[in-house]
Amino acid sequence: MDEKILVFLNNLGTPRWDAFWLTVTDQHFWWWWYGIVGIFILRTYGRKKGLTVLVMLIIVIALNDQLINGIKAFSRRLRPCNVSHLRQQLRILTCSSQYSFFSAHAANSFLLATAFWRLMRGKISNVWLIIPFIWASFLAYSRIYVGVHYPSDVIAGILEGMLAGYFTGERIRRLTEFLSRREKKGFARGREIL
Repeated sequence: MDEKILVFLNNLGTPRWDAFWLTVTDQHFWWWWYGIVGIFILRTYGRKKGLTVLVMLIIVIALNDQLINGIKAFSRRLRPCNVSHLRQQLRILTCSSQYSFFSAHAANSFLLATAFWRLMRGKISNVWLIIPFIWASFLAYSRIYVGVHYPSDVIAGILEGMLAGYFTGERIRRLTEFLSRREKKGFARGREIL
């Protein structure tokens, strides 16, 4: 079933859209997007707390990426572009020798989108909270379009990313609330001394 869905979705592609999806799937293309997310966080949380939030997000995403690499090495599932009977049925636009299960692109993009939603909910317009999920969905689908992941790889990545993102966003949000309370207490003590 996984292979049938992959072949169907992958073959919806056309040469006219290949360049677009190759750009979407290229994680190096998205540095400007990460910059926009960073600006939102810095403007909302201020410089000191905002930098703390950003550093924590970067650390969590890096650790998540390493976790996924470990799972890939353990599962040893070949990418569809490296499976001989699938190569003849797929439109393969790029390939890699790394293993397939599960998609780090999907996981990390949904981790960031979910953490951003958890951190920014109630602080910015809901429209801005939806955009990261649209971006993450495009990035996740691009992995099927270019022929490097099965749908189950992408779904597993989305689920893991949302779970990790919610947990991360919640922990960071609680930390920022703790820091805010501590700052207020320090400010109040300072006024008492004056």
